[in-house]
Amino acid sequence: MRYRIEHESRGRFRLQLDKKRLTTEEADVLYYTLLERDDVETVKVLQKSAQVIVRYYYGRKNLLDTIGKMNLKSERLKENVPEVSSRATNEEFKEQIWGMVLKHYAKKWFLPAPVRAVFTIKNAAPFIYHGLKDLLHREFSAEVVHATAIGASMLIGDFNTAASITFLTEVGEVLEEWTLKKSVNDLAQSLALNITKVWRVEGDVQEQVNIDQIKAGDHILVTMGNMIPLDGIVAEGDAMVNQAALTGEAIPVRKTRSVSVFAGTVIEEGELIIEVRETSGETRYDKIVKMIEESESMVSVKQSRAEAVVSKLIPYTFGTSVLTFLLTRNVTKALSVLMVDFSCAIEVAMPIAVLSSMREAGRHRVTVKGGRYLEQIAQADTIVFDKTGTLTKAQPTVETVLAAGDGDPDEMLRIAACLEEHFPHSLANAVVRAAAEKGLDHEEMHSKAVYIVAHGIESMIGENRVVIGSYHYVFEDEKVIVSDEDRARIDALPAQYSLLYMAIGGKLAAVIGIADPIKEQTRQVIQDLRKVGIKHIVMMTGDSERTAAAIAAEAGITEYYSEVLPEDKARYVEKEKAAGRKVIMIGDGINDSPALSAADVGIAIKEGADIAQQISDITISGSDLNQLVDIKVMSDRLMKRMQNTSVVGIGFNAAILVAGIAGLAAPGTAALLHNASTIGLCLKNMTNLLPDHDYFVEEEEDTAAEADYTEVLNAEAAYA
Repeated sequence: MRYRIEHESRGRFRLQLDKKRLTTEEADVLYYTLLERDDVETVKVLQKSAQVIVRYYYGRKNLLDTIGKMNLKSERLKENVPEVSSRATNEEFKEQIWGMVLKHYAKKWFLPAPVRAVFTIKNAAPFIYHGLKDLLHREFSAEVVHATAIGASMLIGDFNTAASITFLTEVGEVLEEWTLKKSVNDLAQSLALNITKVWRVEGDVQEQVNIDQIKAGDHILVTMGNMIPLDGIVAEGDAMVNQAALTGEAIPVRKTRSVSVFAGTVIEEGELIIEVRETSGETRYDKIVKMIEESESMVSVKQSRAEAVVSKLIPYTFGTSVLTFLLTRNVTKALSVLMVDFSCAIEVAMPIAVLSSMREAGRHRVTVKGGRYLEQIAQADTIVFDKTGTLTKAQPTVETVLAAGDGDPDEMLRIAACLEEHFPHSLANAVVRAAAEKGLDHEEMHSKAVYIVAHGIESMIGENRVVIGSYHYVFEDEKVIVSDEDRARIDALPAQYSLLYMAIGGKLAAVIGIADPIKEQTRQVIQDLRKVGIKHIVMMTGDSERTAAAIAAEAGITEYYSEVLPEDKARYVEKEKAAGRKVIMIGDGINDSPALSAADVGIAIKEGADIAQQISDITISGSDLNQLVDIKVMSDRLMKRMQNTSVVGIGFNAAILVAGIAGLAAPGTAALLHNASTIGLCLKNMTNLLPDHDYFVEEEEDTAAEADYTEVLNAEAAYA
């Protein structure tokens, strides 16, 4: 695919493709293929002008080469596009609305009155049917009001008014469905799976492979704390599986041999070998969409209360219309009153406000699983932080490996990586990464690895039992022997290191020192959280008192607790809630799961354990704690927006009602104003709550040097 570079600055470029226009399918293939790359931060594809704007993290040459070699008609690349895309949804609804408009005005301008009347009766029939159905069930719904207005218009022979009401109501419904579906689809994309590697099992051999290498019939291993990536049947094992992603119910379900398991669910206890049945992931997307549409967590308490209030106003609207007719004997005024539906703005615009805010959060790399959690964050006054991987770096590094006695440090690191790769956590990832950087091959050398919550991992190498984990686990629980010489070497390690201890055959084998410095923005984020209303900030960690004190002081946190167990964190959260506080808990590991469940809002780090992400209500990127401030500000503004929606929706429709009674608004005009107000509120509620840095704005050429830089880059482009 040929292109030229229209503009480029550091970390961003805009390309003009060698096409006049992209099809919807081509635009989606380009967008989703680039979005999957690790080196790409954001992508925008301009379909009409055939341009692509990319913001990237590092190295643009490979990225440009990939774009140059890309075939947008490739069946393999089409697999990157989800079953439902926002772009395709937009095109579908645009065509539907334009078709409705053309048909309506074609009939109005070119058909004789008797034929138009027949079409009006045909189009009005569904509205009257649904209105009568609700009336028979003694439900005074908006459908009853619409049916009465349309039916009354036809009874007095005013088919033009009936046609206008029907048309405007249909267009309003389509626009409402469009905004709602787009918000749901965008949210579903943010909740979709993001798993690239799985453990494939062939006989006694376990091999980590890319997920796209798995086919139906293959066997994969999923261990405790990890997400099941594909639908299948349990071939071996026994586990408790959290299925909240599909059912909304967080109570774990037991899965044994021959029982079905589903992508997106997480193993809380045990492990499973699964025979894969579905590899496309399409069914998973459908299930997410269904869960979003049906889940009560999507509805905030404020929204529920507002809907309950306005639903009670519908009978009064109907009664006002009847009273208006009785007092004025004017059918037109009575019909104008019936065009007012107080519930519409609340029942449509409020859900869109919630879904839109969740979608906006996704653009800030924050995944929110329900509107009620945003409301609870707005009310929150207490936040509890886990330390490792949360306040400290999301990617800690191994600084030293002390091998006990005359052991080989590289061999000890190789064994540790072999164990730790089964149960990813920020410190475990650091060990695996350090072994990879040294080129240490760590094929399976041990028996089944077992994770012990709050302690570490145990397994067998030959006849020897091997354990790796915390000081408490290795020395106090396992009573591991350590020489005086090795203890002195351990004591000499820097105090800021987080230490992993590994023992083989009951004797200390190695100590791994991991540098886990505080994140650069942590202190400022703590200050900003206090400014936006979080009064009580706490840090809890399993680390030693000395390490905890140092990190808390550096972060600006005055209350902290060290050497705590998972149940201690959960108990603390429950205690704060009992004291009347609204508590947010933030963590990244399996150890944090009980506290995440106990909190009013559990926030997990995306780079952490799958089980923490599954149990949590919100996930954020570990690299940017500023997202905590963003989500708090966004939640506060969402609550204000919902309040404004309620006031404006009810107030504007009340004005239409008064205008109808006064004879200032005909039925068609009242219907138009009502629908316009609803759509206007929907569009307003789809706008961003936070000021957004637009990555796709045309930058001016600031200096001659920048222009020269762009020319050099253009000369380098192989396909320009």
